[in-house]
Amino acid sequence: MQKAEAHWNQLHDNPRFRPLYPNDHVVRFMMANRALAARSCPRFLDIGTGAGRHTKLAADLGFLPYGVDISFVGLQHAHQRLQEAGARHWLAQASMVGIPFCDNSFVVVLSYGVFNYGTAAEMKQAIREIHRVLAPDGKTFVMLRTVDDYRFGRGKRLEPHTFQLEIADTNEQGTIQHFLAAEDIPAYFADFSTVSFEKTETTVAARTRVDSDWLITAEK
Repeated sequence: MQKAEAHWNQLHDNPRFRPLYPNDHVVRFMMANRALAARSCPRFLDIGTGAGRHTKLAADLGFLPYGVDISFVGLQHAHQRLQEAGARHWLAQASMVGIPFCDNSFVVVLSYGVFNYGTAAEMKQAIREIHRVLAPDGKTFVMLRTVDDYRFGRGKRLEPHTFQLEIADTNEQGTIQHFLAAEDIPAYFADFSTVSFEKTETTVAARTRVDSDWLITAEK
C-alpha cells in the first residue's frame, strides 16, 4: 500500500490530476438516482475520492458525502474543495479492500476508475466491500477497464487479464491493472440483486489508442 500511496500522492501534487468537473457518466448516474437523497440518512460513499470532484457533486445533490482514498494528498485537496463549498463531509485514508465503515451504511456507493488498479482478487474483494457497506436497495456505480483498452497486454502478465504496465505515456508505469471481459462482470457482481453494464470508448492520440471502460450499475 505504501508504494501505491506514494504513486498517487505524487500525481495529486500535480493540478492536472485534480480535475474540477465530475465525469459525465457519473453525473448521469447521480441525476438518475438523486431521489435516494430524500432518504432519512442519505449517505454517499466515494471510493477513490481523489481531489473530491464526485464527492462534491454528491453534496450538491443533497447527499451526505463520505470519501476514502489511499492518497493523503488527494484527501487534503478533497477536504479543501468540500470545505470551500460549505459541505459537511467525512473523509478517511483507506484502501479499497478495507473500507472503514459499518455494514449497510450507504444508499449510494461510487467507484470511478479505481478497482482496476490491482489483481483479480483485490478487485473482487473491493466489490465485496461495496456490497457490505451498501444499504438494502442501495445502488452503486463502478467504472472498470475492458480487455479492449489499449493498456491491455502492455506489460508483464501476472495472471489472466492482469498486467504490470510497462508504458509511461499515462503516468501508470509500474502499476498493476486488471481488465474485465463482458462475461466476467456477472460473476464479479454476483452478490447484487441486479446488475447492468454498458461500454464506453474514446480514441486518443490521433485515434492510435482506445480508452475502453465498463460502466456498471448494481443494486443490493
